[in-house]
Amino acid sequence: MNELILRITLSVLTFMAVFIFIRYGWHSLRSIIARQEQSYERVLNQQLMFNVQPRLIIWLAIACVLFCGSVTYLISRHYGWFIAGAFFGLMVPQLVIRHLEQRRATRLEDQIVDGITALSSSVRAGLNLVQAIELLVKNSVGPIRQEFAQLHREYRMGLDLNQAMRNAANRIGSSSYRLLFTAIDLHRTRGGDTGESLDRIAESIREIHRLEGRLSTLTAQGRAQARMIAVMPIVLIGIYALIDPHGVTLLITDPIGRVLLLAAGSLILVGFLWIRKIMTIDI
Repeated sequence: MNELILRITLSVLTFMAVFIFIRYGWHSLRSIIARQEQSYERVLNQQLMFNVQPRLIIWLAIACVLFCGSVTYLISRHYGWFIAGAFFGLMVPQLVIRHLEQRRATRLEDQIVDGITALSSSVRAGLNLVQAIELLVKNSVGPIRQEFAQLHREYRMGLDLNQAMRNAANRIGSSSYRLLFTAIDLHRTRGGDTGESLDRIAESIREIHRLEGRLSTLTAQGRAQARMIAVMPIVLIGIYALIDPHGVTLLITDPIGRVLLLAAGSLILVGFLWIRKIMTIDI
């Protein structure tokens, strides 16, 4: 009798949970998915110049969540670790895309001075700005070629050059490129020596990069300490697993051990983010 009542109660609770989700949570979930698709569209197709459907990335993220959650559950046989694994799987696509975005942004920053120098040389040789951009596209490689090719393509399709440069600045999201395109826009409005203006912009950006490199050198020790804080607990748990496997197993199977692991992981994450925040200096 008690078992029958328990089953009925669970069935009613399950029905209520599904009804509440469909009635109130479905629209919120759809809006979250729509915002995530817009984010993937902006990063993958506009910034990284990939031809990928955002919905495909959503399905891959869901598959990653289920896979990581299932693996952690099969290892620990506890639903709490399933949630932890699912959360990790949810973060993996974000981390991968952010890594690709940062890597491409770094390459763009490394190429901007050479790109401006090429534009300045072309203008001094007698070409106009559009011809200089076209020559830069032909002779360059990497992401700067993709961005200026997109800029030139928009111009050839009838868009005003200033608007095409503003689109490129918004797409790249870099202060250096925004400075370049804004200066070119002002120069085309007021006139002057284009080659000299480009040389001054290149010198300013080169000095900014020099200061950023100096800051990176000064903060390298702090960033290394942040990485050590994140890695050392895993190394220590591995060493303790070799010395006392039973004690490490209790950390995973015993409720108190899980609480201790959660508290330690939270403190490690806070310390890592805190050091990264202190070491991040914007010029």
